[in-house]
Amino acid sequence: MGEQVALITDGRFSGATRGFCIGHAGPEAAVGGPIALLRNGDKIVIDADKGTIDMIVPDAELAARKAAWKPRRTDYNAGAIWKYAQLVGPAHLGAT
Repeated sequence: MGEQVALITDGRFSGATRGFCIGHAGPEAAVGGPIALLRNGDKIVIDADKGTIDMIVPDAELAARKAAWKPRRTDYNAGAIWKYAQLVGPAHLGAT
């Protein structure tokens, strides 16, 4: 579906990805950024020339989604992945 859809992610994707792809978008969905508020069927506008991505969702709807948003639970409560998650910063600040 590379000719019909764009992949937008705050994570990684393989080198086999085809079509319009935007990776490492920030702020990340894991901290409640705009990507976390998108729902199936929402419309977005991508302007590659300007470097913008805009959600076509009314402000009141976004506010309601943000108020209801909760971080995703994981099974990582200890160990290296947990420690990494506690220490790493967001990509838009250098992921340090």
